[in-house]
Amino acid sequence: MQAYALEKGIPLEDTIQENRSRNTYENMLFSKEIMEDLSGGKEYNSIFTTNNFHLFRAGMYARLAGLSSQGIGAKTALYYWPNAMIREYVAVVVMNKKRHSIVSGILLGIPVVVLLFTFFVK
Repeated sequence: MQAYALEKGIPLEDTIQENRSRNTYENMLFSKEIMEDLSGGKEYNSIFTTNNFHLFRAGMYARLAGLSSQGIGAKTALYYWPNAMIREYVAVVVMNKKRHSIVSGILLGIPVVVLLFTFFVK
């Protein structure tokens, strides 16, 4: 992304590269470290950019990392949207598997309880 920014005319001294991360969450954590070092403990504002389909989950990771950031989404090719949206949906469900399991259990459990109640109350 730094090469892209330079290609678009952003001066090198206005860019900082975080190159240790292996995933979005690590990128948010390591970027936070860099921003905190540069700000010297003062408040700062930050933004992040990613594909528009990944924006929601990236924002979740930013919040988990303790960043108060806004995201900006880049266009994604139309042919890639279905695959990308399915991938993001599954990733968000897995990311919150405990919460989703509880809600699913409740939603599936209510009909079972009602069924058992009607069966035994006759």
